[in-house]
Amino acid sequence: MTLTDLISEKDYAAKRGVSLRTAQRERSLRVGPPFIKLGRTIYYRPEAIDDWLRSKEQVQPRSHQHI
Repeated sequence: MTLTDLISEKDYAAKRGVSLRTAQRERSLRVGPPFIKLGRTIYYRPEAIDDWLRSKEQVQPRSHQHI
């Protein structure tokens, strides 16, 4: 892994369709994906984002069929 493989916090927020402030808030509340902090700059590993998204996946409950 190199720095060029990492996604900036701004790009991560844009790809998710949320504001940068929302991504920052989720990070501070520890409800977002794992991150890397280099100095004051926040980065995300694409694999960490994928794993986090998978952990949020929900299965639709089965509907009750009436006979």
